[in-house]
Amino acid sequence: MANFISEDQIEQALLQRLQHVCGFDVLNCHTTDPADLNDGSGRKDKRDVLLPQRLKAAALRLNPQIPEATVDEALARLTDRRQAMSLVAANREVDGLLRDGIAVSYDDVGGLRQHEQLKLIDFSTGGVKNNEFLAVSQLWIKCTGATALADYRRPDVLLYVNGIPMVFVELKNSNIKLKSAYSDNLTNYKHDIPQLFITNAFCVLSNA
Repeated sequence: MANFISEDQIEQALLQRLQHVCGFDVLNCHTTDPADLNDGSGRKDKRDVLLPQRLKAAALRLNPQIPEATVDEALARLTDRRQAMSLVAANREVDGLLRDGIAVSYDDVGGLRQHEQLKLIDFSTGGVKNNEFLAVSQLWIKCTGATALADYRRPDVLLYVNGIPMVFVELKNSNIKLKSAYSDNLTNYKHDIPQLFITNAFCVLSNA
């Protein structure tokens, strides 16, 4: 096929553009063994999709006046798995936390009680430079769906803001119908690794 474009070619072109044009950092997390925690993501549990070290670093950077212990408590609320909630309800709740921040209370150095919203993303004018943008490829995620079809899933590319996965990207060879990326991949991923879509804002499907 003269105009054939492989999935790997599309992925590499995407990652290069994200890095060199859009200013993303790029991290390849592929490991031969899906259970291998030494993948560069910093996770301690393969069920997790948030990148804990990057998330905490961003929270401390964006909220320097809030004590670290209070930051830790707030992030625990964000990382709750929300298993009793529907995926749509969980996504809506977390969307509110991402947009508005997490309500926290703490005593300042003078002993006065402070009430604030802990920012997870800097949405201010000119604040984009205060956020970390990371493109992660080939991240193994342990399935948590009640009737999961596999033990692990590995999305092609995930786009992170401050350690939070907000964009899901599924790629197909150019000779595969785009619909299969939805019916064979996205649908199964939402069933098998629903935790990935709690913070999700966009899904991108492409066959070039």
